[in-house]
Amino acid sequence: MIKWKNAGILSIATALIATGLAGCSSNNNSSSGAGNSANSTPANAPTYELITNGQSPFWEAARLGMVAAGNALHVNTDMDEPSPSTNDVQVTMFKDAVAKQVAGIGMSSVNPAAITGTINSAIASKIPVISFDSDAPQSNRLAYIGTNNFKAGQILGNYVKTLFPNGGKLVGFVGTMSQQNAIDRYNGLLAALKGTNITFVAPPYLDQQDKNVAQTNVQNAITRYQSQGLNGLVGLYSYDGPAIIDALHQLNLRSKFKVICFDGDPQTLKGLADGDVDCTVVQKPYYFGYLSVMLLNYLHQDGNNIDAAFKSIAPEIAKHKSMKIFPSKHIIDTGVTLVTPANAAQFLAALKAKNITST
Repeated sequence: MIKWKNAGILSIATALIATGLAGCSSNNNSSSGAGNSANSTPANAPTYELITNGQSPFWEAARLGMVAAGNALHVNTDMDEPSPSTNDVQVTMFKDAVAKQVAGIGMSSVNPAAITGTINSAIASKIPVISFDSDAPQSNRLAYIGTNNFKAGQILGNYVKTLFPNGGKLVGFVGTMSQQNAIDRYNGLLAALKGTNITFVAPPYLDQQDKNVAQTNVQNAITRYQSQGLNGLVGLYSYDGPAIIDALHQLNLRSKFKVICFDGDPQTLKGLADGDVDCTVVQKPYYFGYLSVMLLNYLHQDGNNIDAAFKSIAPEIAKHKSMKIFPSKHIIDTGVTLVTPANAAQFLAALKAKNITST
């Protein structure tokens, strides 16, 4: 697993808040200490732990947001990235966090149904638990922060219809279909494409967040379905876009397929500029980390009173036009951006101006 703690990078994070964009750097094995050079954290400050659903450059942006919130609040923060990406590993991380007596836990669930009991047990013990990125909607988690993935799938699907005016045959690629975000993205795509001549010729290929398997899956799908008219490849997770790009380069088949992605992996963004990607839907993982820590801190201070916590965080959400808060549903929708050849140059220029390589 990878563990991240506050690293005294408030100046970088503050710049990212100002732009509403979040960047990634390459994965390291650890980051140094919990102390902050800009803002000292009291020795008795609470600790909030975020547990991702796997290891990916995608989570570096969330880590930056987490650290920024920790510095602003003078609290400790910690991030665990499970490897392998399984429910068992997440449960172990979750129980370790409880044993450390953390003040709150944020979770992007690998298997929402399987981890529901673990979440409910913590809630019963008065430990605030929220979801981010991949929800556990059947649990007693107090809130969800992240993308409305069904809507994101619909947004992508509506653009996909413009790519295939005469119909298309698609295959999707994803880590696992047990995660709520994958389920919702795929179902959103299906809803947008209903009634058209654009169809998925097979269920999504699963790679269990193994990048080598992801690329092999693309190659296998092309081998099996190209003769049946396959002409669209859909990467549902951040690393699946690069897997598609690499496979098409190796097979010299880019001109035969439309490449449709989720997230702004550095290679996916470069692919937009180079003509290797036709579109991607970009999330805001920076705010997954930032808002999770903020909301957990409100919950910790007010005895898990989610209504009071949502009222407290509402002014922060109001600063961002693309974000929406749904207090009655205990959801904060951080919004998405559709990046296509029409707006790619502007989008990439904005990233480059801030020395950001991914979002």
